[in-house]
Amino acid sequence: MAVTDTLGLPNTKGRRPLIIAQVVDALGTGLFLPFAVVYFHAAKGIPLTTVGLMLSTGALLSLPAGPLGGRLIDRFGPRGVLVASNLIRVLTFTAYVFTDTPWQLVLLVTATLWGDSLFRPAVFALVAQVADDGHRARWYAMDRSLRNAGIGAGGLVGSTLVGWGGTSGYTAVVALNAVSFLLAAGLVATWRRTAAPRPAGDGADQAPAQAQAPAPAPAPAGDAAQERRGGYREVLADRAFLGVLVTVGVFALCDLALTLLLSAYVIEARGLPAWQPGMLFAINTVMVVLAQTALAKAVERYRRPAVLQVAAVLWMVSFGLFAAVPGDHTGLAFGGLVLGMVVFTVAELLQAPTSSALIVGMAAEHLRGRYLGSEELMWSLARVLAPTVFTWLLARGAGLPWLALCLCCLAAIVVLRRLHRVLPAHVQRETVDA
Repeated sequence: MAVTDTLGLPNTKGRRPLIIAQVVDALGTGLFLPFAVVYFHAAKGIPLTTVGLMLSTGALLSLPAGPLGGRLIDRFGPRGVLVASNLIRVLTFTAYVFTDTPWQLVLLVTATLWGDSLFRPAVFALVAQVADDGHRARWYAMDRSLRNAGIGAGGLVGSTLVGWGGTSGYTAVVALNAVSFLLAAGLVATWRRTAAPRPAGDGADQAPAQAQAPAPAPAPAGDAAQERRGGYREVLADRAFLGVLVTVGVFALCDLALTLLLSAYVIEARGLPAWQPGMLFAINTVMVVLAQTALAKAVERYRRPAVLQVAAVLWMVSFGLFAAVPGDHTGLAFGGLVLGMVVFTVAELLQAPTSSALIVGMAAEHLRGRYLGSEELMWSLARVLAPTVFTWLLARGAGLPWLALCLCCLAAIVVLRRLHRVLPAHVQRETVDA
């Protein structure tokens, strides 16, 4: 236990099938993620512009999935929603193999994105229920580290399959992704908690006792009286949580800058070699895998709004470094980009588990799914807006996207400063078990 505590890892006894399910899911996602655009173009013969329209349409149509998923989590429990999200993606990825008609693929992409949007809040809600008191941030950190490792390994396998098999390789990638979702669903569905006893009820769906906002008396999932006691109206009445949602939107844009903006900025706006973005992504992945849990442990004694403020400041520093790289000196530019990426990743490592733990800590148990569903909605909106906003700004000036992100971070810092004053102490910082 001393080694796991030093590494910032939580106690996983009795919960290893859930961890294996996450790794399997991440491996499958990593198989397909790097080829999400090129698959439809190369394997299905659809023009790239049409592919872009398909993906944007699917993203727009999937916006309601997060809020609906939150309601389903509160009504039926996170495990059932998690299994359903995986089974949805089993069906859609299987169907990808058998159709090349754009309108049918739009429906499948939309269903896939619905599955994605149900998956994320369900995972966070289930982790909140099975994590030991005071160690939720560690669980979120471990989940993120494992997912990055799995996605990276899956990406290598997918690249090998595509390079070896061409169109058949693409088909193999999609089929294996469907299998991975099926395995993950089976692991979660058949898991039964055997560790520390919980109150009567489904062991997977019991929340650990902890100090938090008063919650209603326990009731069976789906109880009509519980439904009447809370809903999205109650969530929207939580003004502090609305402030948190502002920061979620800002941090989502910061995070998306890595995948949607950086490559275009480096190659197109600065005219630097095409190998540099790949190296930067590799640095980010290695840092997340190796440092996420240890850093989460290191900051768990501090108040979460303060940690998030530090993350926002570090993101501003990284954006300044990115904006300052010269386009006429490849070596110097790469050095600046590497430094910017290291600072960017530290900000990411601070923000991701801290934000999740803060939102779960704010939510009464009977509204936890809705709080997490609202967080997912903000991420979905950012995914819809970011490509258009980033490219529009980049076309008008290489530094404009980074300046805009800095201003967004300043706004988040102001909001977090207020939250530091108004949030209860038990929400800002969990009591960590000795």
